[in-house]
Amino acid sequence: MSGLIDILSVLLILSGLVFFLGASIGVVRFPDFYTRMHAAGKGDTLSTILIMSGMAIQVMSDFEGMSFLVAIKILAIAVLIMLTSPTSTHLLMKAGYDDGIVPVSNNKKAKINDIGGPFLEESVSDKSEAKKKVKK
Repeated sequence: MSGLIDILSVLLILSGLVFFLGASIGVVRFPDFYTRMHAAGKGDTLSTILIMSGMAIQVMSDFEGMSFLVAIKILAIAVLIMLTSPTSTHLLMKAGYDDGIVPVSNNKKAKINDIGGPFLEESVSDKSEAKKKVKK
């Protein structure tokens, strides 16, 4: 039974490391701030949960009372990270949007730069109102 628990915990830890490597590559290779933050937020959260779950299973292999308490603490940390990491990633992306960081797009029809928002100096409605004021 101990061998099965060891294999399961090693598989969880290695899969967490693979997801963390993918997130690290995404942060380096993706073209703009938003996609990099997405890779960092999703990959970091999933990899941390997998690694900490593997550690909790490994600690539980002793089947003692103290190891059960340690496993609960490890899982509590994993839950805390699961709740706070996506929230902080979202707030950082919102701050970037509010500061004027423009997303990158290869799609010419999307015209991401023209969608409006708080970072543009003038929106389309402001231009039409400016033309009406000039005509009067």
